[in-house]
Amino acid sequence: MKIRGFETSMMGRDIDFIVPSMTRLCYLNEISHALAGVTAVEKAYNITVPNEGQYLRDIARLGEIIEVDAIKLSEFINTKKLEDIGNEIKSILGKKGKYLAVGGVLQNISDKRKEKLLKLANEGLNLVDKEFINLVEERKKKISLPDVELIDAYNFDINKVETNGYPKIALYDGKVVYSGALSRMYNKGLIKSKNLWDVLSARVIEIEHSLMEIKNLLNKLKLTYPYMEPIIKDGKAIGEAVIEGGEGIVYHRVELIGREILDYTILTSENFNKAVLDSVDNDEGKRIIQLCERCYYL
Repeated sequence: MKIRGFETSMMGRDIDFIVPSMTRLCYLNEISHALAGVTAVEKAYNITVPNEGQYLRDIARLGEIIEVDAIKLSEFINTKKLEDIGNEIKSILGKKGKYLAVGGVLQNISDKRKEKLLKLANEGLNLVDKEFINLVEERKKKISLPDVELIDAYNFDINKVETNGYPKIALYDGKVVYSGALSRMYNKGLIKSKNLWDVLSARVIEIEHSLMEIKNLLNKLKLTYPYMEPIIKDGKAIGEAVIEGGEGIVYHRVELIGREILDYTILTSENFNKAVLDSVDNDEGKRIIQLCERCYYL
């Protein structure tokens, strides 16, 4: 199931090429694409990541989610400071994820950096504008938008995905589905409605939720070595990973022989969300969805 031409550039490469290439696939999802890639390799070879490495990865991924939510909300409210906070938090893995690797994270943070990140999380929590949710509710009463079917990484089945057209538009179980903040917050029970307007409310709720989770992870994080040298076996292996990135679902499938990449498949939330965008005949709805063109076309 080839989605984009970018995948062909991975064939014949060493697994170490995954991080530097995937962090350049999409600015908004640079951490999640790289993370999905190395996780797929780890699953192919049953490689265990130390707890500290997983905490650092999760913090960076949540930082990416905060940044993306803030960027998408900036069409409606001023979220520039939250965007900057998310960007700084995701840089916990280094510029372009340079500390991310198969086997974990190559370098832990310092005590000073840990304290700074805790300070950033608290600063971000003070910036969350919950009043905006009430404004969304008022807007919802004036302009009608449809409810949407939701899909997330927590119960994702690649066998239910159908793709068609070029670039690819993806359906799930034959349905047009939305992937992103609303899906995640609905799954967690933090929002009850599936209306397209609630994508905006979900982004605000998710920023707050992510900042709180980052604080929890930082408090659990011990500054021990977060990396375990991976054992790469001979012979062919296949690994799949699906995670929630900044935009939504990020799915990677990699076929390997030793360290060499034989085949690569990438599926993103934008392949699903493009179908939602095409189904909405309303300018407000299109502004809310804000398709990430780079993820979709490459």
